Amino acid sequence: MKATTGVVVAAGALVVLSGRVASAQGFEGDVPPSYLSSPLRAPGNALELGVSAGYAQGFGDIAGGRSLRDVSGAGTAVAVKLGYRATPKLGLGLTSSYEEYMATGPERQRTDVRGMTVGVETRFHLAPFERVDPVISLGSGYRAFATDAPGQRRDTITHGVELARLNATIDVRMSDSVALGPSIGGGLNVFLVESAGASGRAREVRDSRVNSFVFAGLEGRFDVGGQRVREVVVVRRR
Repeated sequence: MKATTGVVVAAGALVVLSGRVASAQGFEGDVPPSYLSSPLRAPGNALELGVSAGYAQGFGDIAGGRSLRDVSGAGTAVAVKLGYRATPKLGLGLTSSYEEYMATGPERQRTDVRGMTVGVETRFHLAPFERVDPVISLGSGYRAFATDAPGQRRDTITHGVELARLNATIDVRMSDSVALGPSIGGGLNVFLVESAGASGRAREVRDSRVNSFVFAGLEGRFDVGGQRVREVVVVRRR
């Protein structure tokens, strides 16, 4: 009798233990992905708005004997972007930025130094269905650089072309339509025409040189309308 009771107890314990092991194995298989690894839907055929702000600075020469560092130091920049997210991986759009720099030189306390760009760009989303989506932007456009020194009746404005601009952003996606992340970039420019003095008459920038402006900060991206597309995974049968 005692032997039979022992066998029954042992069998019951084995059943309970087996159930717990199976339950644990099932739980391990259903563990949800972490926040950063969880997939998301991606925008397509949508209006895309972007806003960025951060550090900016110019390097190089406006022309022979005229360095950007002689008139400006570090500064801040804000940019606004309006684009069309054609597909989850590709976007096209317009971009504009405004910059203010610390003046250098003997009259720096009373001198204002500003910059502005207007252009177009193409954006490539490298992982549009992931929580962390690296974005590469290529563009070009118009660039202006202005100084307002004491004694000047009008700003001195130098106009040029932004030959090429490259930006890299890490989009950390908070939802299907909102992303925020660090952004760095820079552009190559050449100034062609300058207007100065009371008349504001334009004159050619002689011996113009290629220079660069760099940016580092945060960028937010917001998608409106369109569709939210899920990633299509193709399973090949062997």
